[in-house]
Amino acid sequence: MLRNWYFRLLFSYFPILVLTFTIILFLSFIAINEISRSETEKADRISTGYTVDSVERTVHEMEMTVLSEAVKNVNYSAFMNRESNRDAKYEIVSSLRAMIDNNELIQSIYVYRESDGAILTQNGQTELSAFGDQAFIKKAMANLDNRGWSPSRTYAEYSGAKPVEVISMYKRAPLPFGDAGLIVINANLYELEKMIGSMTNHSVSFMHITDGAGNVVYPSSTDSAGDGKVLTTVRSDMLGWTFKSGIQAGQLFGWVSVVSYVWVILAIVTFAGAIVYIIWITRRNYKPIQLMMTRIQTLQLRSDGAPMQMDDLSRIDRTLEKLIHQTMDYEKEQRESTLIQRRQLFFDLIGGVRSEGLEQRVARLDQISDDAGQYGVLLARLDGHEQFQQLYSPAEQNMLKYALGNVIQELAHNEGMDGWGEWIAPDTIAFILSSPDEAGSSSMKEQMRSAAANARNWVAEHLHLSLSFGIGAIESHWSGLDQAFKTASSAMEHQLAIGHNAVMVMDSLPREGQTTMFDYMGMCADIAGAFRLANESWRERVDFMFIQLENSAPKDEDIRSLIELLFGMLGRELKELSDSLRDCFEGEQAEAWHKRLLAAGSLAEMETRLLEWMTEIYRTYVAVSETKSYKAMVTEIRGYIQENFADPDLSLKHLSDRFQISGKYASHLFKLEYDMKFVDYLVQLRMQHAERLLADTEETVQNIALQVGYANSITFGRVFKRTVGVTPGDFRKLKMRPSVPQA
Repeated sequence: MLRNWYFRLLFSYFPILVLTFTIILFLSFIAINEISRSETEKADRISTGYTVDSVERTVHEMEMTVLSEAVKNVNYSAFMNRESNRDAKYEIVSSLRAMIDNNELIQSIYVYRESDGAILTQNGQTELSAFGDQAFIKKAMANLDNRGWSPSRTYAEYSGAKPVEVISMYKRAPLPFGDAGLIVINANLYELEKMIGSMTNHSVSFMHITDGAGNVVYPSSTDSAGDGKVLTTVRSDMLGWTFKSGIQAGQLFGWVSVVSYVWVILAIVTFAGAIVYIIWITRRNYKPIQLMMTRIQTLQLRSDGAPMQMDDLSRIDRTLEKLIHQTMDYEKEQRESTLIQRRQLFFDLIGGVRSEGLEQRVARLDQISDDAGQYGVLLARLDGHEQFQQLYSPAEQNMLKYALGNVIQELAHNEGMDGWGEWIAPDTIAFILSSPDEAGSSSMKEQMRSAAANARNWVAEHLHLSLSFGIGAIESHWSGLDQAFKTASSAMEHQLAIGHNAVMVMDSLPREGQTTMFDYMGMCADIAGAFRLANESWRERVDFMFIQLENSAPKDEDIRSLIELLFGMLGRELKELSDSLRDCFEGEQAEAWHKRLLAAGSLAEMETRLLEWMTEIYRTYVAVSETKSYKAMVTEIRGYIQENFADPDLSLKHLSDRFQISGKYASHLFKLEYDMKFVDYLVQLRMQHAERLLADTEETVQNIALQVGYANSITFGRVFKRTVGVTPGDFRKLKMRPSVPQA
């Protein structure tokens, strides 16, 4: 029966395999179809790009041919300047005819002279008033800065001539930058359409081209290039045309779409068939389960009362789960009850709570020996707890804390003591330790010290964690454990003076009061005074104060209060001097330094961080003090430059000799104060003075160059054009006004 049931279940999963394989197969065909589409689009992009490049290259070559002839043939320039004779005009007409005959794309070329309205075409000379394209010439003269080709337009040389569709471009003549007229090139749009048509396979793909005005360039109104989905859109910046291309409707995309739909339909049919099969095999396999559930349902209803709406397997699972949970809940309640009672007893003992039945609770829980002779409390603190939380997840932290407790308890047992520990804070675990009667108080302290030292070394070596320990007084009965806990806690309050990873015994700590807090306040005042006077002895005073702190070992809170006092004194002395010094004592950066300083685990670490912070403040303070003295020097340097800018020898070397500072330092000061290089400032002064001389006097450019510090007019002219934007001659010719000098 079991074997038959196994094969039934195995067979019932077979449709899932078939369904998965079928869907993967269908998806593969769909992916192939998508790749085909992608490759088709890629080929269309390449073809369209080739067409655009070919058209642009052909038009550009046509343009360059005409412009090159206009530059090389002196007759064009002579005609524009009205210096030509009949032979020169004949040469121009012949040149125009030759270029038109040699390039079938050129519809016509003509030269327009603005001074008298004369126009030369391949057919001879005519006047503007009788010329058929005079509207285009007037529009071109109104927009001489245009550099591109016009939208498609109709061109007729004279009234009665057959109009032709062309695109045109024009250049100012004589070339390259003349202002006497125009050279106009008209490209035959029909020839361009034929060239584009020769590069397009209309049986497979189509192409639509529009110009910048939205006019249809290709196909012409008499032709048809088909229709379909646009795959590629390219714009030609040279012509202002937009090329749109794609595959003809009914071609490749149509077949690919049909194939895709067929595979999708097959996938849906297969999926539906698999669902029908799964329903059938499930009904068949369920019959044995139904018979079994019928037999147990009566017992289920008797025990549960009213029947519940659930499936048969859930009923069995619910019954088993209920029994398991009842057992687990009972065990958990017993365990949690014991743990809670133990933990509460622990806190009552170290907290000095004397509730009724305390002795019975101690005897019943059997956590400490009632007949031991000595009792003590050992505190262990995890150094760098914030870093510990960042490095480990909560589960890992709990595991490590559990390991720490077991290690310390085991090492205490090796020293002949019984131990019981509980975590009283996220970073602190307390142990109640007991020792036999024959062990004296001093002997038990040595045992606790030895156990703490061994635990510290083992944890550092194997768990890579740092622990600090506090050992309190030894009591003769467990009722005095609250005093032992207080003295151990007091020992832990001196961790800064003793340091991380140390064993602190209250009796062995230095006696407080050797140096009073009043004395430390005086030391802080001396440090702040020396710092304010920029006396380097402040570092020695800081070192002396920390030596005193190490000798007297005050509480951690007293040390941190002392550091707060020191920075309060420094802040009152310095932060009002400048914004940069204020930022050293206020704001996010100061807060970060403050937290880092107070998070130090030892006096040595705190001193190192304190000196780093104070050194940074000291550098800022010294820089602010020096700044107040160099401002006067920078002002004097600027005044000297303003008085002697006409001196050709004025340079950084000159300034360094004049003011007894290095040229590099002089440049740095000038840049720092005025946010401008010395050379740029000098050129600005010279050009402003030159502008005034050009505008207000008739001095020659050479004399003006000498007056503003340049040995020759060539260098002066080059610098003037780079700075002002025009040559000195154009500045005077255009009657430009001098720029306003900067303050």
